[in-house]
Amino acid sequence: MTGMDAITANNGWAMAVTGAIIVMCGLSILSFLISQLHKIIALFEKKPQAPTPRPSAAASEKPGLLILDDMAATARIYQSISACLGEKFELTKLYQMFNKESLPHPHLTIRTLRESGYLYPAGDGLFSWKTD
Repeated sequence: MTGMDAITANNGWAMAVTGAIIVMCGLSILSFLISQLHKIIALFEKKPQAPTPRPSAAASEKPGLLILDDMAATARIYQSISACLGEKFELTKLYQMFNKESLPHPHLTIRTLRESGYLYPAGDGLFSWKTD
């Protein structure tokens, strides 16, 4: 007996299906373990504690101020914080200063200040504050 008759007579089809199922189960388990590996590694690593942000003096001037509700007040506060940058400055330095002072949403605030006209381009990639 040879060929397909030998496979059928000796349970070859059942062994082939069983082997395929075992391989697929093994690969499924392996892929699940790999997808959860970051959680397993996190158990063994110590996470550094994030430093607690300290409120800046300018942000505590008006504690009830919602930062983007009153743009005139927001512009005055942010302009006083960035006075050390000079008359003309780069937005990246302004962002770094706002981020260093732990002010909320520096990107959003700078964009809103530009759209409302409090920050305007002064040429050569520099910006300046609107003077009243």
